[in-house]
Amino acid sequence: MTGDTPMGQQMGSGSHDIRHKTGWGWILAYGVIVILVGLLALFNPIATGMATGVLISIMLVVYGIFAIIAGLSSLSGRARWIELLLGVLSILAGVVTIFNPFAGALSLVLLIGAWLLVSGIFEIVSAFRIAHDRVWRLLLGVLDVVLGGLLLFSGPGTGLVFLAFCVGISFLFRGVFLVILALGLRRVARA
Repeated sequence: MTGDTPMGQQMGSGSHDIRHKTGWGWILAYGVIVILVGLLALFNPIATGMATGVLISIMLVVYGIFAIIAGLSSLSGRARWIELLLGVLSILAGVVTIFNPFAGALSLVLLIGAWLLVSGIFEIVSAFRIAHDRVWRLLLGVLDVVLGGLLLFSGPGTGLVFLAFCVGISFLFRGVFLVILALGLRRVARA
C-alpha cells in the first residue's frame, strides 16, 4: 500500500537508483568473463599462445606507425632516421607475426625468460650487497633465475604452456576479485 503513495514511489525509485549507480551487475558479468578467459587460458594453451601472438602483432604495427609519424615530424631532429627505421622494422615484424602468431608468442616467452633470468641475477647480487631483506631478496632471485631458465631452456611447447598458466592464474584471481567486489556492491545497494 505504501508503494502507491508518492513517498513510497520515491523510496522505491531511490533504492533502484542506488542499485543502478553501483553497477554491480556489470562488474559481476565482467568478473565471470575474466574467470572464463582464465579457464580457457589454463585448459587451452594453444589458444592463449595464438591470442598473445595476435596482440603482439597489433602492438608492433601500432608502434611502427607512431614511430614513422615521429620520424617524419619536425620534432624528431637527429633521431629521424632511427625512428623511421624502427618504425619500418616494427611494422614488418608485426605483419610477419600476424601471419605467424605463435612466433610472436614464442618471442614473448623468450623475452620474459631473459627478463626473469637477468632480474633474478640482480636480486641475488643485491642480496649479498644489502643486508636489508637479504633472505627474501635471495629467495626471489633464485625463484626468478629458475623460472627464467625454465622459459629460456625448455622447448617452445613448455614455454607456451607456462605462459598460458601464468595468464590463466592471473585472470582467475582477477575474476574472483571482481565477483567478490560485485557481490559486495550488491549488498551495499540492497542496504
